[in-house]
Amino acid sequence: MVEAKAETPSGGSNIWIVLAYTAIFGMWAGCQVVHIHYVANLLILVTSILYVACHGSLVMREEQALAKGELPEGQEFDPNA
Repeated sequence: MVEAKAETPSGGSNIWIVLAYTAIFGMWAGCQVVHIHYVANLLILVTSILYVACHGSLVMREEQALAKGELPEGQEFDPNA
């Protein structure tokens, strides 16, 4: 089973990503059962999908930077290390 992570690029917890995934699933499942106005449905889905995509993009960007040998934010180069 794959475990979903809700972490920021710097490693902290991010409640907004959990809420975005919940909104995507909730709107998708909810509109099958309950009438949801299309404008509200569209705005919530698009906002949630964009947030999740941008979050994923930032995570990939940081992973690629670390793979290239760049230092994480706030960490200084130590030639003796």
